[in-house]
Amino acid sequence: MGILNNVLFWINIVRLIFILGSFFFQLLFGCLLFLKPRKYKKAEKYHDFTIIIRARNEAEVIADAVDSCRKLDYPKDKFRVVVFCHNCTDNTAEIVRQHGGRAIEIFDDNPKHRKASYCRYYGRQELKKEGKGKYEYFCFIDADNQLDKNYLNACNDAADSGVELGRTFENSKNFTENIVSCRNGLYYIRDDQVACKARSARHIGCVRNGCASRVKAEYALDWDAMSSSDDIEFTLNRLIKDGKKVEYIDRAVVYEDQPTSISEMAKRNARMGHGLFRLYFTLGFKCLELFFKNLFKKDVPFSTKLSYLDQYCNISIVPASLVAAIWIPLYYIYALIYTGLGHTRVISGVGSYNLRWFVWFIVIALCVALVIPFFVQPIYSYFSVKKRLFVTNKKVLVASMFLVPFYRILQAAPIFKGIFTNPKWAALKRSKNKIKQ
Repeated sequence: MGILNNVLFWINIVRLIFILGSFFFQLLFGCLLFLKPRKYKKAEKYHDFTIIIRARNEAEVIADAVDSCRKLDYPKDKFRVVVFCHNCTDNTAEIVRQHGGRAIEIFDDNPKHRKASYCRYYGRQELKKEGKGKYEYFCFIDADNQLDKNYLNACNDAADSGVELGRTFENSKNFTENIVSCRNGLYYIRDDQVACKARSARHIGCVRNGCASRVKAEYALDWDAMSSSDDIEFTLNRLIKDGKKVEYIDRAVVYEDQPTSISEMAKRNARMGHGLFRLYFTLGFKCLELFFKNLFKKDVPFSTKLSYLDQYCNISIVPASLVAAIWIPLYYIYALIYTGLGHTRVISGVGSYNLRWFVWFIVIALCVALVIPFFVQPIYSYFSVKKRLFVTNKKVLVASMFLVPFYRILQAAPIFKGIFTNPKWAALKRSKNKIKQ
């Protein structure tokens, strides 16, 4: 038993390094809550923007999305709205045209091309035919999204300051509709305020979000991300190929629908798990390689080196969680059986302890892994931006805050399912809420 315990001990050490390493930057930036988001000076000119909306049978909500864009407080001759209508069987394209937008209809019979990335790819091919020089910046939103009236002004200030890739503030249309939507909303608020705000303030790239992002046309038209996690794939490709980092534009606010049921949330998380797990073994390792390759190069900015390592850690969260989910139960069941056989000490991942300290180790680990990042940080994030949130049910808000840590547990099962399956895209239940400016 002694030899087996020693082998298991060192396996646990490697496992702990892998798991803690994947959360290192999350914990680091989580300690920088006091940092203010980067401010961009007022632009000296108006840049040209093309707002891209991906839609598939979105007749129910597409009018609100297009109208929200048309009402932006920005010169009308400096932006346009283009909707990629992907395999629509309803009148989505007709509604778009009626409300002043341009509809590009895309029909693709390949059942494997249901992912949003294919819609964006084919749509961009149509725009490329018109010449790259026609377009300057693209903003990407979804059919259920609505924009704050100052969205483009904030994007324009960032563009005038040299920001080529931007992530904007992801707010919710149905924030407190129920506990599920509220918890999802809190999750993205935390992601923006804890992770992205701190990273951008230190000039370390964050991750482009699937909706509500702004990209320079030359990168958008040469689209090279086709996975179910194409937002993260695009982020990694731009960092690896061009050294470009995504910056956070806090004043650019977009409102989207959040899942309102456990099943909807599970489908979204399954697609995320499927995409991230596969990207880890390709682009994730490439980021790690570039970190060590450029570690001692003086001509490579320190922030870029950290971005390589940060993105590797970020994308390693899914495989690290898989390792933890498989290894930890099996190992600690063994430890408890070992103790039950009469041994007074058990071997944990960080040493040898009696049973009492073993239990305390588990409790403390759960607090660090769940309570701090998924309870304290979301609550702080909420209070930092509460004036920009639409809270219609305070009871739902309070309940959601206390249930935050359990949300991560609910996420785990569908993420792991997505690793071993190929989940299909499915539209969320659309809310009819309109954002009052």
